[in-house]
Amino acid sequence: MPLSYVKETIEINSFETDENGEALIVRKINLKEGQRRQLVQVDLFEDAIPFTVTGNEVIQLVVSAYPSVPTDMRLASNPPIITDRLVSAGDDSVLFKAIGDPSPQDAQNRTSFDQFPSVQIAAANAAVFYSDQVYITLKWDGAANTAYGNIALSFLFVFKETSVNNLTATLGKMAEQHDAMCALVMSTGHMTTSNILRGNTFPMWRYGGIRPEHTISPTATNSFFLEIDTRDAETMSDTAQIRQAVADARGMSAFDQAMGDRRPDWMKLELNQGIIAGAIRSDPVPLKFADNGNTLMF
Repeated sequence: MPLSYVKETIEINSFETDENGEALIVRKINLKEGQRRQLVQVDLFEDAIPFTVTGNEVIQLVVSAYPSVPTDMRLASNPPIITDRLVSAGDDSVLFKAIGDPSPQDAQNRTSFDQFPSVQIAAANAAVFYSDQVYITLKWDGAANTAYGNIALSFLFVFKETSVNNLTATLGKMAEQHDAMCALVMSTGHMTTSNILRGNTFPMWRYGGIRPEHTISPTATNSFFLEIDTRDAETMSDTAQIRQAVADARGMSAFDQAMGDRRPDWMKLELNQGIIAGAIRSDPVPLKFADNGNTLMF
């Protein structure tokens, strides 16, 4: 599959934040229609040192098939509080995300960005989309009603493209449009306790780990599960002995007691069909077949 290289920039000489100290900048990049694209690489470079005031400014960057909508969740809860962060990097609508601290003020110390996927695995990015465009959304958080400027960022996108039919492309675009309607507040985990984890996930935790069970003795029926020397004759078991072994393995016992009376419960996993179905007939009726192979019934 051919690789497509796209270079773009976001350059803003000056802008002013709103009453919440926020500013949004969006750049649209048009792409070829009817393609399935895998974003295999994103390179980000800062061409200029942004103007800062408080030293607590934050840059959020999201690359997605549609503009990233700020949520109602916080980026920082400790003062200075930063609200309305962009959607999480793990969201299906996000192809690439970076968060930077533009507080350094010299050319040797540029903005430090944390990105997702990380630099270490960015070349293995498997994000796929069908839309005919990508958007770069930049959110600046700083002091309220304050003038900022001198933002210049360069991007290099590497796409692996495959032509698809109109139906596939249309369904892909619809899915991406729905994914772009992000939830304003997310809560994907639930609270738990050590007692719940031990009781539900590992019920035997309270009793020393694994449930105790008797060691199998190499006699009669149990010898089937053990390695024996090829020169030794295997001890034969009659029907009554086999049924007793199965009954022991199926017997109920207390939750903190050994499994089975004399044999562990896993012995019943490899039973042959005759033992499971019922009594073994000593002289079963011989099967007779018709000329076409069907079994004759008597």
